[in-house]
Amino acid sequence: MMRLIWSQLPLKSTVNAAVHALKRSSNSLVVVGDKAYVYGGEQTPRVPVDNELWIIDLEDGSVSPAPTSMLRPSARVGTCLTYKPETASLYLWGGRESKDMTPCNSDLWTYGLISGQWQKYATAAGVSDEDKVEDRSYHAMCIAAHNLYLHAGCPAQGRLATLHSVSLSSSSLSAPVTWSPLSAGPGSGRGGTVLCPVNVPGSSQPLLVRYGGFAGHELGGTLDYFSSAHGTWGSIALPGSEGNDSGHPLPRSVHTLIPVCPPVNAPALGHGHLVAIMLFGERGPAPAHLGHMGAGQFHRDAWALMCAPSAVSVANEHGFVFAELKQEGEGEDGGVPEPRGWFAADWAQGIHGGRVVVQGGLNDENNRLGDVWLGKIEI
Repeated sequence: MMRLIWSQLPLKSTVNAAVHALKRSSNSLVVVGDKAYVYGGEQTPRVPVDNELWIIDLEDGSVSPAPTSMLRPSARVGTCLTYKPETASLYLWGGRESKDMTPCNSDLWTYGLISGQWQKYATAAGVSDEDKVEDRSYHAMCIAAHNLYLHAGCPAQGRLATLHSVSLSSSSLSAPVTWSPLSAGPGSGRGGTVLCPVNVPGSSQPLLVRYGGFAGHELGGTLDYFSSAHGTWGSIALPGSEGNDSGHPLPRSVHTLIPVCPPVNAPALGHGHLVAIMLFGERGPAPAHLGHMGAGQFHRDAWALMCAPSAVSVANEHGFVFAELKQEGEGEDGGVPEPRGWFAADWAQGIHGGRVVVQGGLNDENNRLGDVWLGKIEI
């Protein structure tokens, strides 16, 4: 069985309250080299904690604010942050910025890691209602093949299934930003889902993989994927029973699905490849009378998403299959992350051959977490 070996990263800072500031949920994180960048989130329900971009050094655990100017995005919860190596820039979009949970506007923000500056790009006006990008939070966003993709999420009312993209093929964005509408995802509109760019062995174009989300209840049992080459969605009804050793994950939302880049050869499963890791998430919502003010019940499990030749069929052309990961702490006294949802995570390829990075979140006791964990895959 494949294993996920965890170690907790001790945090330190010379900046007052920097480590405490990382206690947050509904946050976003990306890893660049040996640094993790954290933005957004809440310590008090529905109250954005700050609009600082925090840097965590994944080698020594030091925490510091990123250099920046006065121009910066507003404080917000439920936003998305992603990264494009070719431009050395972070991309931030969406979220909510107040107790009434009104979504932020549709401006796209970039942060240059070299310049240390934020820039704002308004969305083009005059777009039809059908093609318009609605303001939202708790959406999914990723970059694949020089395009920025935006999917699902929660506008002021209801939930979305739409998919839009922006081309990032040029060296710099032009203002205003024009979003291109693509085929909406199958099934219900949802918040708290994932959109993971997966490099399928033998394919030149990544697939955008989705699992779970919240549509009034936790979603699961089906793996959906969008082909950027064909502009279409596909779906796989996962085999076996939910949650058992030969089956697949239970339904969930506010979880993560992290691409493993490059894919890892895994002889244990028919000489397949490990392409992504899925972690944790909500298995049941908070009581209705509490809503976002309360905590739900959370998963503690971890799953490997594989492309396995033994699983290829007419209904599953890429051989997608989930395999549960056994989780262990590093060393005799090592622990593992507690159950959580509404957290941030990414893959750190530059840290000791590749690590999963998990930061923050909400636990079953409705406490915001500020810990940082590094997970090593052993096959």
